[in-house]
Amino acid sequence: MGEDDGSHPKWGNEDPEDKKARLEEMFLVPGEVVSRRRKKVSKEEVAQVKEEYISLNWDDVFPKKPKERLRWLYKALLAAKEGRVKTGPVFDIVAHRKFIEGLKGNVATDVLNLIRGHINIFSAKQQKQLTSDNFELFRKFAPLNVLDSDEDAADAPPLPPPPEVIIEAKDKKKKNLEEEKRKREERDREEEEAQLPSDEDMESKKRRILSKGIERRGDPAGG
Repeated sequence: MGEDDGSHPKWGNEDPEDKKARLEEMFLVPGEVVSRRRKKVSKEEVAQVKEEYISLNWDDVFPKKPKERLRWLYKALLAAKEGRVKTGPVFDIVAHRKFIEGLKGNVATDVLNLIRGHINIFSAKQQKQLTSDNFELFRKFAPLNVLDSDEDAADAPPLPPPPEVIIEAKDKKKKNLEEEKRKREERDREEEEAQLPSDEDMESKKRRILSKGIERRGDPAGG
């Protein structure tokens, strides 16, 4: 037998906390550690994850209807700005002809304004492509600069900044928000009415006061 080099505590001299940790490590099932530390996820957290998830799969994005593509773009650009997704895949989708296919009127204008409003998240080369006539959406829906006859197109002033694009909530979500707002307003109105006496309460109080006065005047014992 080798000599004790002092690296192990002598029998009976082990620190109680060290002994407890050693026994737990020996007998604790690994699966139990995972189950103890597992956090219970609420419905709200699941809904938030779904809301924040951005698909960069072409098969998911291109079949969307124009308004749904606008919603996707809004979320994708915001996620790219915050660093939650990479800009490259977003650019590849936006610059593809299938993404702008079927975009018309206000939806097409909003898509372009969203892109222009977040143009700084793209590289210089990508910016150049998205703001040139080679990009069909820009060619068709970008505001026009009015040039004098003696001005060169290269000297044209920069385009005005795009207006803010407001994305409305989906119908179901919008209805829920409106219902919550209606209930909140109704609750506030009820609280205000409870604090202020109503006309009916005032009339009842007046009648009680008048009736008490008449009783006192008609009471023989009071004469």
